[in-house]
Amino acid sequence: MNAALPKASSPSQPEPRPRLAGVRPHVAALIFLLQALIVWWVADSEILRSIYFICYSLMMPTVLYLLLGRVLQHRLRLDRRELLFGYVVLTCTLPIIGFGGIRFLMVGMGYLSYFATTQPQWVKYLPYLGSLPVLHDAQAIRAFYNGGSPVPWRAWLVPIGFWSVYLLLLQGLWIGLAALLRRLWIHEERLTFPIAVLPLQLTDPQVRLFRRPLFWLGFAIPVALQSLLALHDWFPSIPAFQLKSYDIKPFLFTTPPWNAFPDLQLGFYPMAIGLAYFVPSSVSFSCLFFWLTAKLSYPIGAMLGVEGGGSQAARFPFKDEQAAGAWIAFGGLALWALRQRWAGLVQSVASEERRALRQMSLLAAGCLLAAAALMIAVGIPWLIAAGILAIYAAFVLSGARIRAEAGSIWTFGPVNWTPDRVMNGLLGSQVNNQVLVAEGHFYSVHIDVRGQSLPYQMEGLKIGDTVGIPWQTVLKWVAVGTVTALALGWWFSLADFYSVGAATAKSNTYVMVKTDIGMNEMDRFASNRIMFDWPGMKGVLFGAGLTTLLAWLRTRLLFFPLHPVGYVLCNTYSMSSFFMPFLIAWTVKVLVQRYGGNAVYRRSLAFFVGLTLGDIVIQAAWAIIGKVLNVPIYQFLS
Repeated sequence: MNAALPKASSPSQPEPRPRLAGVRPHVAALIFLLQALIVWWVADSEILRSIYFICYSLMMPTVLYLLLGRVLQHRLRLDRRELLFGYVVLTCTLPIIGFGGIRFLMVGMGYLSYFATTQPQWVKYLPYLGSLPVLHDAQAIRAFYNGGSPVPWRAWLVPIGFWSVYLLLLQGLWIGLAALLRRLWIHEERLTFPIAVLPLQLTDPQVRLFRRPLFWLGFAIPVALQSLLALHDWFPSIPAFQLKSYDIKPFLFTTPPWNAFPDLQLGFYPMAIGLAYFVPSSVSFSCLFFWLTAKLSYPIGAMLGVEGGGSQAARFPFKDEQAAGAWIAFGGLALWALRQRWAGLVQSVASEERRALRQMSLLAAGCLLAAAALMIAVGIPWLIAAGILAIYAAFVLSGARIRAEAGSIWTFGPVNWTPDRVMNGLLGSQVNNQVLVAEGHFYSVHIDVRGQSLPYQMEGLKIGDTVGIPWQTVLKWVAVGTVTALALGWWFSLADFYSVGAATAKSNTYVMVKTDIGMNEMDRFASNRIMFDWPGMKGVLFGAGLTTLLAWLRTRLLFFPLHPVGYVLCNTYSMSSFFMPFLIAWTVKVLVQRYGGNAVYRRSLAFFVGLTLGDIVIQAAWAIIGKVLNVPIYQFLS
């Protein structure tokens, strides 16, 4: 049974365009200068002010660069390809400094040693730290969490060296996979890449967005609404309408069985609405259908008596386990589709590109093996290391595929059933405390797929293919830019953490919360060790099986309306927090296409590009105001 991923509807392959001949020196200088400025700004805003810039699918600083570059294009002596090339390189190299990159890693480097002094449950793990690439200098550890100190770089040499190599190996894996998947996703399956719509529309001289009233109307709506929220936070007498999600379950569902709903988040994020409008209607419908089905499973379970704390039934409907299985299967299906069509893809390209693709496949395999070797070197058994990396690669690949088909403002994978958790559930008897402590530090990377750049690379290759930037040029500069971004990230982030203290109220609390989750997960498993988590594995198998079945039905039955990406997303934060933006965008899009046709739909894109761009610009503007005035500002996201 061959269950390849379904093709998405999309315009036909674009005609060949003039290609970017080379990167001019002033373009390269501009890219690296902006990268340094953005990395500094991101560290300052996200660590010191809890204003998030690069966790979105559309990163605020790079979109601002694109907007300003479009306005100043002639003065900067940039053509459209060069402007977009800079955007792609910046976007693909910044994730490594954020969540799932070095941000969580830093806070975990001295966590057990520091908190063992006040929380005795960590004392038993201290003997296992000696062979790990973490902070060992007691004074450097205290200063990191308490603040008010310069960075003791000598104490950080080993952690920076080891974890930089690990993250760069992962980046090499994503670069190799991006090269291999490019032709299949962009030309063969013709995926829509909703996230790429705004950069392409914004820079297209034929679209002339700035002359369209609909664009400015869409732009003005988030500017006004978000500004009122920011002002209301300072002056409560100013009226404002809440846009970020809040739980309405306590107001609607107070009696059985409806009170079994875990939550019902209602939000009206303008950026999320705009991005959802670029998603094919069939995909949006599938996302909404499976989100509703997943939510209804809770009251249905309550009606059947499937509930109760402290028992296996309390895990019903095994949401996190289903999500893990769905993401593993979705990534596996993407690789299976590549394997099936590999011979044809290789034969359809010139000999020079054929050699390049084979080199990229060797790069991906070599980086994967080297990353596993690093895990084995710190005491993780080879089977567990291989399993964790394989599952993590499937998660990241699924995230890239989801973004290519359903957009999504965030790329959130399964929250609780991470790759480490899945392997511990499978091989619990082989996981001792030494392995758990080592896993706990790798967990800082594997807990969040937003720190990995494969989704951004695939969107960047789509943009490059559209305007004529060779994929080899894109990936080569992404590789170079990743090294500089990583170096700058360590420099600016450590300086900020040592300035205010990672464990103080002056620092972003989210980073500490995620580190707490990882370490507490390690402690929970060590204290309640199981041989094999059969109930959890059944949930994983169910999620993987249903995803595979949906993909098979989608390819075999032309009339089948449900897309597997809807099920893959339904048990993640991406849908639980943003179902309303999907619903609004889908409803408007269906009505526009039904009663106005494609011509009206194409004209309406300007409004939703403006809605998305206005939300990004006004949030960044208020962040700048907060920085200049040195005052806290309203948190637009959470």
